[in-house]
Amino acid sequence: MSQHLRQYDYKSSSAPVDKDVLCIVIDFDANQCYLRRDSELFTKVVSYLIVLANAHLLQRTANNVAILGYSSRSVNYIYPEESYGTVFFDDSQMEQFATVEHLTKLRLSELMFEEMKEIQGESNARYNRQSSSSLLSGTISMALTYVNRCRREASKSMQINARILVVSGSMESRVFSTNRHMSVFPVAAKMGVAVDVCALEVDTSYMLRQAAEITSGFYFGTSDFDALGMNLLCLFLMPPQGRHHLNYPKQPPTDLRAICSCHNKFIEIGFACSSCLSIFCKYTPVCTTCDTVFKPPHKLQLYIDRKSADQARRHLARAKRMEQMEHMI
Repeated sequence: MSQHLRQYDYKSSSAPVDKDVLCIVIDFDANQCYLRRDSELFTKVVSYLIVLANAHLLQRTANNVAILGYSSRSVNYIYPEESYGTVFFDDSQMEQFATVEHLTKLRLSELMFEEMKEIQGESNARYNRQSSSSLLSGTISMALTYVNRCRREASKSMQINARILVVSGSMESRVFSTNRHMSVFPVAAKMGVAVDVCALEVDTSYMLRQAAEITSGFYFGTSDFDALGMNLLCLFLMPPQGRHHLNYPKQPPTDLRAICSCHNKFIEIGFACSSCLSIFCKYTPVCTTCDTVFKPPHKLQLYIDRKSADQARRHLARAKRMEQMEHMI
């Protein structure tokens, strides 16, 4: 499955690259494990990501960076953001570096303040029961749109490579939300955009592991926040085209099987909804996720037609018998 979906062979790609586009996707949901334990860790994570973004811009003058944030309530552009006007900087810092740092910290602080304000209005019981079904698929779609715009605005002779880095500490989403997220990853693979994942204090993530596997990205999980900055620079600063030259950690085997929406079990063969891509291990006439009515399989349709024909014949025979009885009376 993963070999069939991969469109780009990064090891055999020898074309010179003129521009690298890095899209950093930050999960600022307050329901993340490490945020609930220590909210100050989010400031450290953001600072390390700013260092990574500036290091990427420093590699080549034509490089681009986009930073997006998402939670279970909203999806927002962090950088670039033109509505905040001019950013003042001192002479010891490059102008673009100061803009990235200022806008990222300012926008994320505003979004986190709004997030905490909304949470305070909810009851603790409801907040604890709330699943981390965040808007990851919409955020990756926005990142792919930004990549597509960069490629469209560039000249035809320019070679542009793009990748997405997802930094999240949320627990696994519900099954139907996971299946909905999975529809965007083959699109990224077809566009040649690798999806890298940095999972923070998450033991395992079925969805994000598959995202990295399908798009030829790299999955890394850690709970050591003191070494997070070094790990981000060592693992995610290098684009996928040059990673085969380095000694990267071996990735654990990824289970590419789907999870059925009805029993929450891994399956190899099943029925998929054509509307929301939810997967079922057995045939159901109506999708339980989006209420789409399915067309029954061919053999089942023949059985239904045969039953309908038999019922029509019985009804016709009963009507004839009633008519004969009326004539006899």
